[in-house]
Amino acid sequence: MTKGTHTNEAIREAMDHLIDRATNFDIEALNTIYHDDFHTTLVMPDDTVVTYNKEEFKTHFAKQAKEGKTQLNTWAKWHDFHVLGDSAVCVLTRKHSGMNGEEMYLLCNIELRYEDNRWQVIREAIYLRPLDN
Repeated sequence: MTKGTHTNEAIREAMDHLIDRATNFDIEALNTIYHDDFHTTLVMPDDTVVTYNKEEFKTHFAKQAKEGKTQLNTWAKWHDFHVLGDSAVCVLTRKHSGMNGEEMYLLCNIELRYEDNRWQVIREAIYLRPLDN
């Protein structure tokens, strides 16, 4: 029997919460959404790779908030959810300008872990692509 917390719907709910809080630069919320071992890899359109740990990523968002950025685009296209025990993966495409200042598609593979009675994002692989692709 699948736990109510371990369903595709629960992962979608956790991801919707992440998108809402991240697009509003809610650093306090990101502290609980991102796992302490969080790591993200961004592959820029020119194939430059940028990585962040949890503190670095929160600092990245805080810098944008200080620059007076308004809410980022919340658009998302959902491709796949997969739950396996206390781990899950969500694959989606996002559209916003929070990574490099230019509105782009973000092709995302996001891994989550259920720990401390909540889903936490532990790993993101994000590929940025121009909107005209």
